[in-house]
Formats: sequence, C-alpha cells, structure tokens
Amino acid sequence: MKTMSEVILDRIADGTSIAQLKREYGLSQKDIITAALFGVAELREEYMALLAKNKKKKFR
Repeated sequence: MKTMSEVILDRIADGTSIAQLKREYGLSQKDIITAALFGVAELREEYMALLAKNKKKKFR
C-alpha cells in the first residue's frame, strides 16, 4: 500500500499539476512539501546504496 507522499509523487510524475492534486485530495502546502521531502529521502537512500556498491567494486 502506498503512502500519500508516494501517491502525490507518482501523480506529479504522471503530469498532474499540484493545483489539481490539492483540489482532488484537499492537500495543503505542507502535504506537498512533505511529499517532496519523502522523495528526496528516497533518492538519498538510493544514492547511498549505489555509492556503497561502487566502493565494494573498487576494493575487489
């Protein structure tokens, strides 16, 4: 089951405007910012995993 932040980010990625999402879901600016921060945290996690994988390859 997706979190609201994931739903928001998926819809934005599909081209839905933030204004439309606010109308459809009754979202506040805080909800949008929370979703953005969630997305940044996910990207950071993926980046750190890639860095760790790269470091392992260097030391082999």
